[in-house]
Amino acid sequence: MKKGLLLLWVITVLGAAGCKKDAGVVPAGGNYLPLSEGNTWKYSYASDGGTTDTLTIKMTGGTTLIGGKTYYNAASTYKNGSTSGYFYVGNHNYATRTVDAASGNSLELVMLNDTASVGYSWITDPGNNGQIGGVKARTVNTIKEKNISRIINGHTFNRVIHTQVQLQYDFGSGFETTITYQFYMADGVGLIETDANTLDTLHETETLFGYTVK
Repeated sequence: MKKGLLLLWVITVLGAAGCKKDAGVVPAGGNYLPLSEGNTWKYSYASDGGTTDTLTIKMTGGTTLIGGKTYYNAASTYKNGSTSGYFYVGNHNYATRTVDAASGNSLELVMLNDTASVGYSWITDPGNNGQIGGVKARTVNTIKEKNISRIINGHTFNRVIHTQVQLQYDFGSGFETTITYQFYMADGVGLIETDANTLDTLHETETLFGYTVK
């Protein structure tokens, strides 16, 4: 699924290299994902097949209620067009959700729980009522590392939390992992890198290279 593990589902990478503290309206506990209107981030995309692209995320203001949860609205722009994205911060959870306009299928990935300890795993529902496209689905989320440093495009980020998210489907013989995501989130900055793997092979990655934060 080339250029689909990340871009098709708009698994966006929010972060700000060296950005100042956001003085706007930020959800409670939102240090790992600044969501104020007008904030803009730019990311590079690369796949193992040699495909490259750029992704610009802009918080457009306003909120959307999905499944009883309030999400913050964003626009995701690529070389060939734009899509809408939704981000949630609440109860110490940070999530990204996309909705496919044609099929109505929805995918939510919980990128972080900022109170969880290293090694902690929990299961979440990535779709609607435990299904995506009529197939049983779940995500297994695990805190892999905390308080680490990571260099992204020449910039060193500290107090980084690394979370692994396994997207699993059950086609009749039990849940099996189809895609494994690696999220790296920095305190006071945001999501600085997202990697997508299948069968332990890195297929796609998105990393921060520019930003504007009010």
